[in-house]
Amino acid sequence: MFLKVPRPVLCGILALTLATACRKGEERSAGEDPASDPAEGIVTLTAEQVNSARFGYAVVAHRPTAGGLSATAEIAAAPGRLARVGSRVPGRVSRVLAAEGDRVPAGAALAWVDAPELAEATAQYLAANTEAQVARETANRERELFERRISSEREWRQAEADAVRAEASKEAAEGRLHALGLSDEDLASLQVVGHYNSEVALRTPIAGTVASRTVDVGQVVQPGETLYEVVDLREVRLVVDIYDEALSSVRVGQPVEVRTTSTGDRVFNGHVASVGAVVERETRTVKLQVHLPNPEGVLRPGMFATARLAGVAARGDSGVTVIPEAAVQRDDQASIVFVPAGPGRFARRIVTLGPPADSGWVTVTAGVAVGDSVVTTGAFVLKSELRRGELGEGEE
Repeated sequence: MFLKVPRPVLCGILALTLATACRKGEERSAGEDPASDPAEGIVTLTAEQVNSARFGYAVVAHRPTAGGLSATAEIAAAPGRLARVGSRVPGRVSRVLAAEGDRVPAGAALAWVDAPELAEATAQYLAANTEAQVARETANRERELFERRISSEREWRQAEADAVRAEASKEAAEGRLHALGLSDEDLASLQVVGHYNSEVALRTPIAGTVASRTVDVGQVVQPGETLYEVVDLREVRLVVDIYDEALSSVRVGQPVEVRTTSTGDRVFNGHVASVGAVVERETRTVKLQVHLPNPEGVLRPGMFATARLAGVAARGDSGVTVIPEAAVQRDDQASIVFVPAGPGRFARRIVTLGPPADSGWVTVTAGVAVGDSVVTTGAFVLKSELRRGELGEGEE
């Protein structure tokens, strides 16, 4: 049995119900931004809130697999830090002064060679030097006589020409001695002593450590033979081969981590000094020159090493998608990030994370795409705003 309600009473009940609903809507609007939608994961902030939060952003990137490119290479002397020393004239070794492992300064004599050719060149130089001195004295005397009108101008001019020719002969003989390995100090001692020296020193042009010696006393040597190798170990180099498709990820100055079997887990930090200009036809690789500081002299030429270039893909590596760790927030059991969705609007994205990548980055397999922008600084503020909105809805 139904109770019949008069029409005026029914209209009053409907009006009261609508008024109550309107009041609830006004109360809800006073506590929450109507543009925010916690159920959809949208957070909306005013321009003032955005400015005060000072959000930071990063772009989702694609990188080679964590670990980068690792390549095996051999340590060698750095350019300009290896000297091969030999004799410039044929002769017999008379003295040996340096042995393997000795540290020697630049210009130090490593050995002495007795060379008959040097004796002959020394004799010619001493003779030419004496003739030049006599010719110059004669020319000066003839000039004085000409100025005093005792001698003719022709005799003075002839004496001057003879002096110039004698000095040219002396310069030629001096140049020959320099070519044979004598220094200016050696020439000065020849002029003082005045004897025919037949010994020439084998000197190192750089300071460093004697890496090899293939000479003994009494050994006959010829020009072109390497008798000593001196290496400066304060810096060494590494030549690394990379495939041409990875060239876009390589730049001069890029850091390189190097390990050797002889030094255990110790890591040596170097940098890419140059990138080869030619791709080898057979291997399709380009050579990188890596320079390594080596102040302790631990790294030696000939050692095998493994070089790791972070951010360079190994061949066949499809790479991974990475985001900054600072962008990731935990929401219950899920990992979330926030992406800009318009002026003052930010959308929550649930992401699936993979293993860590380089320092400060983590791999992601779902939820965002390469090129998306994510919030880093201020992501926790957005998470708090989102949770506040969700709690407000629950209370209602």
